[in-house]
Amino acid sequence: MPGMYVGQVRQGRGLGVERMADMSIFNDMAQRFGMTFVPGTLNIVLAQAFERPTNTVFVPSVELGPGWEEMTGQAGYHLTPVLIEDQYRGLAMQAEEDGYPPEQIEMMCEVHLRTSLGLEDGDQVRFSVVCLPHP
Repeated sequence: MPGMYVGQVRQGRGLGVERMADMSIFNDMAQRFGMTFVPGTLNIVLAQAFERPTNTVFVPSVELGPGWEEMTGQAGYHLTPVLIEDQYRGLAMQAEEDGYPPEQIEMMCEVHLRTSLGLEDGDQVRFSVVCLPHP
């Protein structure tokens, strides 16, 4: 099925929780997609590069705050709306950064995915790309 992916959960560096500690930074992003996010991301590695669909949105680092690119080394983020395990709305996120693996994505979600789905490193998780209405 086009737009359906299966990936393997991988331990992250813990930077998502740290960077998302001030959720006000992500308020515009949350409003744009009509959802809220819990702090942190779930790192997933796919067997192949993630092919970003046309409804992917690029958010430049400057929109997240002054000095964000200098602090993170990331020029921005490609965000794709997804449905995780047919039940949780989220965003597949890929950083615009030298050396960022094209088969890696990070999931931002309305729930803590490791807890809600009982996920551990090495587990498989599936998601599908969804279309959201534009505000």
